[in-house]
Amino acid sequence: MQNGENPKPAPTPGNWHGVTEGLNKARKHLSDGLYQEAVNTLKEILELAPSEPQAWSLLGEILHKHGHTGKAAACHKKASALDASSNLDNSTLPASKRLAKLLWTQGESDAARAMLALLLLRMPEDESLIEMRNTWNNPSPEAQP
Repeated sequence: MQNGENPKPAPTPGNWHGVTEGLNKARKHLSDGLYQEAVNTLKEILELAPSEPQAWSLLGEILHKHGHTGKAAACHKKASALDASSNLDNSTLPASKRLAKLLWTQGESDAARAMLALLLLRMPEDESLIEMRNTWNNPSPEAQP
């Protein structure tokens, strides 16, 4: 941090806009040649979503391009391991109504709906899940992410 600069607040669920927006921001920084900003954005993503293979992979690409081959290889290895684990049967993946709601509020509507669908497969009679599905499929303007 430079003298007189205010520290940037760490991402929290309240000021973090989700993985998709973060990855788009990192890619934009890359296309603008702002490599350190891209790395910082990816690090923010990985603070709250350490299991995001795309972030690890993109971080690995940047590190490799700048000669940090050891760190880049570790990032690519992590991304590959996470990709492999994501190919597991969806019924073994963790899912919760709370996490689905968090994804929805962060604008990750596709991921939220996918998690809700998984929850409904497990508990098709759960009234609160059915209500969430109805709300998310026919959202009023204030209910949209």
